[in-house]
Amino acid sequence: MCRTGLDKYLIAMVMLVCACPQAAAQAVDLTPITLPATASSTSGIQHAFQWWTPVYLDVPMGKNPKNRAYFEANPRLGDSLNGMGQLILRTAVGRRFRYNTSVYAGYAFNKTFQPSSVYENRVFQQFGHNHKLGKRLLINHRFRLEERFIQGLDGNCSIRGRYFLRAALPITKNYYVASFDELFVNFNSLDGGPQAGIDQNRYFAGIGRRIGEKVNVECGYQLQYVNRSDQADDRAGHVLMTQMSIML
Repeated sequence: MCRTGLDKYLIAMVMLVCACPQAAAQAVDLTPITLPATASSTSGIQHAFQWWTPVYLDVPMGKNPKNRAYFEANPRLGDSLNGMGQLILRTAVGRRFRYNTSVYAGYAFNKTFQPSSVYENRVFQQFGHNHKLGKRLLINHRFRLEERFIQGLDGNCSIRGRYFLRAALPITKNYYVASFDELFVNFNSLDGGPQAGIDQNRYFAGIGRRIGEKVNVECGYQLQYVNRSDQADDRAGHVLMTQMSIML
């Protein structure tokens, strides 16, 4: 595909899913993906296909560009794209100490629609740092701590840590390939809720396009592996990820 065609494809994908994710869900009717289970004598792995369409916005707060405000909308179409599965709305305020180091603190509202309706309030704090390896490979680190208040757990707080590692490599002036891995670890256990230990892991690989100096759009594949601590099977989510980042 030529450069102009790829530009139009990436931008069209992002604009489509941001504008009407519910319409996209109704227009597509896919059956669940069935893949072989693991060689476990006690349980297998549940597989499902989803579509996540996050949009991130990071803007100056006030006259000092080092003071930042962050906003995120992350709608996720559910298993087999059968309607909205989850919606996350996240906001934060932060500070850049250097061009490559930042801290943020904020709040996120998480509403799950499938397989059952449940909501979650989160407070989080994070530290970010980026640097280059060699002259071209950009590396991003993000450490995030979340205090999670999940519906039905009597106000008890689940504490979870997340480490995000991303690499991006330019392939032309405006195009790049990107990959990241994010590990989630629960630090405590709650009766009827999250249990201490590894919660999940997400791996992404895709292609991105820079639009000017402030907007990036990406499209790729993400594997979300959820480590269930109960008797239910672990879960592997096969995710089409189309995302847009705006940094003003």
